[in-house]
Amino acid sequence: MTTAPYARPQHSGPLHPGPLQDLPGYDPGAAPLEVGGLQVEFPATRSRPRADVVSGATFRVASGRTLAVVGESGSGKSLTARAVMGLLPHGARVTDGHARLCGVDLLGLPDRQARSLRGRHIAMVFQDALAALNPVVPVGHQIAEVYRVHGCTGRREAFDRAVAMLARVGIPEPAVRAGHYPHQFSGGMRQRVMIAMALALTPRVLIADEPTTALDVTVQAQILGLLKSLKDQHGLSLVLISHDLSVVAGTADRVAVMYGGRVVEEAAADDLYARPAHPYTRALLDAVPRRGHRGRPLAALPGAPPDPARPPGGCPFRPRCSLAQADCAVPPPLETVGPGHLSACHRSQEVSAR
Repeated sequence: MTTAPYARPQHSGPLHPGPLQDLPGYDPGAAPLEVGGLQVEFPATRSRPRADVVSGATFRVASGRTLAVVGESGSGKSLTARAVMGLLPHGARVTDGHARLCGVDLLGLPDRQARSLRGRHIAMVFQDALAALNPVVPVGHQIAEVYRVHGCTGRREAFDRAVAMLARVGIPEPAVRAGHYPHQFSGGMRQRVMIAMALALTPRVLIADEPTTALDVTVQAQILGLLKSLKDQHGLSLVLISHDLSVVAGTADRVAVMYGGRVVEEAAADDLYARPAHPYTRALLDAVPRRGHRGRPLAALPGAPPDPARPPGGCPFRPRCSLAQADCAVPPPLETVGPGHLSACHRSQEVSAR
């Protein structure tokens, strides 16, 4: 279920998009990114049944803020991001919902207009930088291609801008390293290259999909610090996807917790960490190692995430939840349980009081 992000763009020349404000639905007062009721499925084939991998995901990102989207592998985080970007893997399709960039519905745009917005107004840092970068093209030329594809500048100036971007993300000797290939960089440096490419045109929204995966703790902190610094410098909105609540603790303004393809809780970061209102969020927080608990066994969440091809009826977390009761056979709506705090659980008040 992978794509080849480094495949060359399928177009005959530079894209020349009109201003974002000329597109239908544009609203200068709208959120930079708003996702509502998004549904993504893999249709049935001879070898597999139909699978709803994203089931009504809903969230919004305020201007200049960071939203962390967290959850276990298989919860639908990355596919939600790819659907927003129009980069779903082969066979997957959006069946309902919307993804609006400043009021413009990305899912309803013609392909050429949607491609013209990617990179210029919304960009993505992929999880596996080594797979996302083209292995046979020097990284400087890959970044320069962003400027060339969008018709921003000539070849020489595009490369000079690429070198400047490498310097901006903290890569030493950028003029030399621009001529190196992806395999000549460490994992942390490859992520910096991906960030440089994503931010080349200073987009309004940046989606970072597990940008610290497989990196050691020190490099993780460096990458997260770099993202936060660049977000503050450029005033962009950041969507940070992670499976680890501890990774995003000092970075996110708000946190959306996904399970079974839907958002089951969303709140301001401080509020969610202090008073989780969904048993899944509580279980994720209990599993985070804590200072002073050395030698104690970590809390483990029993069971496994639901199979999207055979989802359980009612609340998707019901088979793993110690608080499940008969009324959990009815899917709980995502509703307000406190100021700016949303939860999809019939026992939200009980969870918060624990």
